[in-house]
Amino acid sequence: MAPRFLLNRLLCPSPLMFWSYTLPFIYWAYLILTSSPIIAFDSVGYINLAHILYNPFEWDQYFRSGPTREPLYSLVISLSMHIGTWLSISYIYILKTLSLLLLALTMYLIHQLLKRINAAPWVQAGAVLYTGFSPVLINSALCVYSEIVTFPLITAAVYFGWKFMDSLSEGPSGSSQPAWGLGLSLLGFTMTKGLGELLFPLFLCCLIIYGWQNVTGSFLSFIKRSRRKILIVLLIFYIPLLGFKSMNYLMNHHFTLTNRANINVYGNLVHRSQVPLNLTAVTSNLLTVPISYDLCSKFYPDPVCYQWSMRASDQTFFDREAQLNKLHLSEAEKNKILFRELLQALTTKPLEQTLYFLQEGLKTFFWETSQGPFVVYPYWLERLFNNPWIVMLMSLGIGLLCFLAFLISFTLLKNRLVLITLTLLVLLIILLSFVHILNRYAAVVAPLEILLMFTCCDSLIRSIRKPRV
Repeated sequence: MAPRFLLNRLLCPSPLMFWSYTLPFIYWAYLILTSSPIIAFDSVGYINLAHILYNPFEWDQYFRSGPTREPLYSLVISLSMHIGTWLSISYIYILKTLSLLLLALTMYLIHQLLKRINAAPWVQAGAVLYTGFSPVLINSALCVYSEIVTFPLITAAVYFGWKFMDSLSEGPSGSSQPAWGLGLSLLGFTMTKGLGELLFPLFLCCLIIYGWQNVTGSFLSFIKRSRRKILIVLLIFYIPLLGFKSMNYLMNHHFTLTNRANINVYGNLVHRSQVPLNLTAVTSNLLTVPISYDLCSKFYPDPVCYQWSMRASDQTFFDREAQLNKLHLSEAEKNKILFRELLQALTTKPLEQTLYFLQEGLKTFFWETSQGPFVVYPYWLERLFNNPWIVMLMSLGIGLLCFLAFLISFTLLKNRLVLITLTLLVLLIILLSFVHILNRYAAVVAPLEILLMFTCCDSLIRSIRKPRV
């Protein structure tokens, strides 16, 4: 009994929290040994880039063959290959282990954030357990896709964003460590998902405004007092980013981070403008909002549902690109034409774009599902995950809870954790709504919505326990 007691106290001050971490670890160990990823579609591209990055002396090939995907996840795969070679085992086992450790870091950061607001111990334990057993989060760790890297980074952005906002209120004497953490976490997120390039300045501006509201004096004097910390964040983020984009320009004549923006943004927005606004279009699009549960095909024929698929939006871009390629234009000339047509699609049909934009954003709440793609699970788990009732409960039930927590959060803005998390979540939803949202894209916001769900739960419990006068 004594060794067990000492072990519990050594690893975690609370037995409740100890088992909240231990149970997911046991489940993960089982999945590492029994599950296997399916290498297809984008996974092939990540692995091909990892082979290029495997040898640091050949990194110039990454830029010469570009612009291509963001580099951070391919670097994680490359690291797995090095460790696998050193241990003489398949790098897939190493990659699954490293990915689940990133999920463990996400669990820890969520725990620390809830602990910082003095959430009830069982609320903290519930958040850790849900994060550790979430089918989508685990599936993201076991498949060869980049979303798993974003989970700890976006959670760290909340953690350091909160500390950075507080440090701005402290004036020049405050610590600059939160500025370093904020800059590095958002830089890492951007090097995994290119939309971070737009997210960073928006989120930083919000943090500066929040910090100013907590002090007295003019905004200009506040900026002067805080300029050193703000400058640190800007330099940490933009020096590596601009250096990376400059390397792309030097090697392949594209001053950009990635080549994915044209396909995702142009194809989706132009395709939206081509769909007529009528009752069938609106309702069929609304039925695609639960992205992890196919409702559209239960009420409408395939051609109606196909127009809201990613294949339809991608085809819009590829068809236009093929037409422009026949004109033998330069990349700059093609981009100008695409950008002009994109603005035309946004301005000529603003009502359609606004309605479809809002419906696209709703998808970010329905990220949870038991039917995780691109991973082969043990037979008993496959049967469990494909049970129609479990699929419906996970897809619709958790999605509605996330949306409800999102709405309630606007009444809890005095809670700084809610304020920072909600700000980051709203910015991500807006940016993601410009593209066609797949389940794995929506999963990027999962740690933020888990934080909001359990923070709202803690707030509800406190209000119930509060003695009435």
